[in-house]
Amino acid sequence: MPSSRLSLIVVAAGLAGLAYAAPAMADPAQTVSAEIQYDNSALHSRAGAGAVLDSLQMQADSICRYDAPVSQAPRVDDSCVSQVIAQAVNKIDHPKLTEAYVSRSGLNRRILADAN
Repeated sequence: MPSSRLSLIVVAAGLAGLAYAAPAMADPAQTVSAEIQYDNSALHSRAGAGAVLDSLQMQADSICRYDAPVSQAPRVDDSCVSQVIAQAVNKIDHPKLTEAYVSRSGLNRRILADAN
């Protein structure tokens, strides 16, 4: 399975609870840098593109996970997840993956293009 890697930088407004930031001093917009992996050969079918999109979702959930400041309960920043997935789909730039993303998210292609 040929795997590809993709580097992303995302500015996520809700990641104020990152381990290195005290809640009272947290910057309202944190920058997240991540490396995404995906199976390039899977993009040649609709089912494969769907599997890549599922993988992007799981990786984005992991990237955007943080512990709540007071309770230390794990949380996922949904805005961050959306940004990570949109940027990954844009950078991978494969028609079947874009089609799967647009179909699932309900966004039109223009909004996706503006996600960069």
